[in-house]
Amino acid sequence: MTSNLTLDFERFAADPVNAIDGALLISRVVHPATDAAWCRAELRRLADTIGAAAAPAAVVAALRTAGFAGATDYYARSNSALEIVLRARRGIPISMAMVVLGVGECLNLPAVGINFPGHFLVEVDSQLIDPYSLKLIDDAERRARLDACGVPAAEALKPATPVDVTLRMLNNLCGLAIAVRDFAHAIELTDYQLILAPRAYAVHLARVELWVAMGATGMAQRELETAIALAPNAKARAELQTALNKLAEQRPTLH
Repeated sequence: MTSNLTLDFERFAADPVNAIDGALLISRVVHPATDAAWCRAELRRLADTIGAAAAPAAVVAALRTAGFAGATDYYARSNSALEIVLRARRGIPISMAMVVLGVGECLNLPAVGINFPGHFLVEVDSQLIDPYSLKLIDDAERRARLDACGVPAAEALKPATPVDVTLRMLNNLCGLAIAVRDFAHAIELTDYQLILAPRAYAVHLARVELWVAMGATGMAQRELETAIALAPNAKARAELQTALNKLAEQRPTLH
């Protein structure tokens, strides 16, 4: 039976207009009782404390004053649930970014997430912000971060679409599930990813490893076949075909 959450992921994938919509879906993955209406009202309430015509610096200062800060229990799943982040006033970079983004949108400020390598950022009214530390990033720090990550500025500072944000949040949760060897939950999370990006080559490759870890070689073979069809070049296809041939020789342990 298809769950309500799966249906809502499908609806979001069909019309991914707003990153907050995706963040609320992720919140429901972690915290099924998420009250989306309360979350939206809380973002509006926070915006109202700042007032109209606010600058990015005022947004950041107001959130700090309201008690928001980066989470110290960095690897807790709850840090990915927007409702919990809004109530606890603590989160990881991408969930804190959703708070900044949501408040900025309520103030009618141009606001986008930035899929920066390693540490998600947000841009409000052309001002780059570190949402985890809630501080503005000046030109010198921007250059230093770009130099450190080794990725061209055009790629590192590329605005994240609502789908990009949701996929990255699911990646975070997948990593936490794999760390505790909960491969079945990781597969469920990648199911949601494939609703959003059915042809995501990297996701299919990750699922191969998950199925193998679960002993489901038949499922791993099917996933490899899909990955081969999506492979970016002949070399990758050949390597995957070799892996498929080796996998076919193994006796499955799960049916």
